Amino acid sequence: MEAAGAAVLLGLLLLAAKASEEAAERLGLPGFAGSVLAGLILSRAVTGLVSPSDLGQASLLFMLGINFTLFLAGVEELSNPSLLRPRVREVLVSLLLLSLSIASVLPLLHVIASMPLRVELALAIVMAMVSAGPLMKILLSKGTLREQDVAAMRIALIAEVAGLTLFNTVAQGLSVDKLVESAAFIILIYLFGRHYLDKFMLFIERHMAVREAPFAIVVSLVIMAGYIAEVLGFNAAVTALLLGVSLSEYMELRPLYLERVRAFTYGFLEPLFFIGIGVNAARPGLPTLLLSLALLAASSAPKIAVAMLEGFRGRESLLYLAKGGVDAALLLTLLQDGLLGYDAYTAALMAIVASTILSSLSLRVTERRPDILRLRLRDVDLQMNVIHADETAEYAARVVSEKGAVVVVDEHMRPAGYVVAEDLVGVDPQLLRRLPVRFFTRTEVPIVTADTRLVEILSNAALLHEPIIAVVNEKGEVVGTITVRTLLSLLIGQKEGAASQRRGRGSEAPAPQHPRGGRDAPPSSR
Repeated sequence: MEAAGAAVLLGLLLLAAKASEEAAERLGLPGFAGSVLAGLILSRAVTGLVSPSDLGQASLLFMLGINFTLFLAGVEELSNPSLLRPRVREVLVSLLLLSLSIASVLPLLHVIASMPLRVELALAIVMAMVSAGPLMKILLSKGTLREQDVAAMRIALIAEVAGLTLFNTVAQGLSVDKLVESAAFIILIYLFGRHYLDKFMLFIERHMAVREAPFAIVVSLVIMAGYIAEVLGFNAAVTALLLGVSLSEYMELRPLYLERVRAFTYGFLEPLFFIGIGVNAARPGLPTLLLSLALLAASSAPKIAVAMLEGFRGRESLLYLAKGGVDAALLLTLLQDGLLGYDAYTAALMAIVASTILSSLSLRVTERRPDILRLRLRDVDLQMNVIHADETAEYAARVVSEKGAVVVVDEHMRPAGYVVAEDLVGVDPQLLRRLPVRFFTRTEVPIVTADTRLVEILSNAALLHEPIIAVVNEKGEVVGTITVRTLLSLLIGQKEGAASQRRGRGSEAPAPQHPRGGRDAPPSSR
């Protein structure tokens, strides 16, 4: 019965996390902030409905959530080549940002909180870090990126990596030797991953015929690598992040495996991780609330000053207050390792959530966006790359060879999935001729409504990684498809004239044609 109760509780927490994430995004806040706030409300901090002891063995999933969340952060955020080539000035600014914030928080903790110096310094690093992932989403949501914004991304990324190195040094034992070991460990893991891990995965692909074997190997590496590192004296979360950076090229070139890891992480482990962060909070007394406000003020002031030094004004100066990614994971590891008490953890968590909310205010920058970004999908020329689920896989292969990817629809023109070349290459030609395409369809088709604006797609990193997106009307019927290449064409103005003409004729999307006889489908040879 205890296991059954934990399973039910886990399911309820997952539902609460996703519902809260949706509510937060509708309010213009980062989605993870909603999950953390839901955890806070359910925890001893507010209602007391859930405590860490209620989770039992299911708490293992929360710890795995840290590793997989940071693994994907490494794949998607820390591997961007344009962000890994900073200027000397940007390196100096990032180090200034991190050091000033640590120098501001550390004396406060030393005076107010009763902690060992090592714990004070580790917590100061957590509060001083800038989360590059949330900051990138804030900047991308503006619709247009200036050189100043790209420089801010690089500054945040360097500050985050430097903070990770310092945190690993402090958490494992404060010494110069540990600092050197941590830096060497990070460099070695990165170099080993870049030169040998890809080759290992390619070997697996070539010599193992078992379905999903490479996906299973990636998952096992993420699960094992962190805890092997713990045995060797390094932080598990940091190791998972480095593993993601090392495997980023391999994963990006294999969208099927990356899609599976994303679905597994973003749909299951990440929401549990973020709501679990909140569940671990204790009921805050007046001292905890005062410490939280002090941490927020002490960590924010240097970041705002550096942002203003970089030319950000008004609400834009709140940009570097972005938190809630890697730093939240490190905060939880301090609690789980017994280095931080529940009261200090709660104070720091509340400060992180408040900082996240404040940074989201910089989303609402009053600048004129290009008209193209305000267009809704119904106002642009959509493609109609769809095929019926009953078409043969051979016919689908011909369509995919021309279009790159197609949405698979049912008899009611509702999206059932999508197909890319990788799903059909290597399949026996006899099977392609005999089996309908539905046997090869990926079911996690990304769907947006015709009322969605282009800027909403551009600000959603998950959608930008998808090979094709289905656009549906109010009945759920596919009225068009869109790809990243189409978006790029719109942004550089190739389609702006056509879009303007369409707006002059009316706002309705083109009438969908049946995929068996659609104008965009290549003629069938049958």
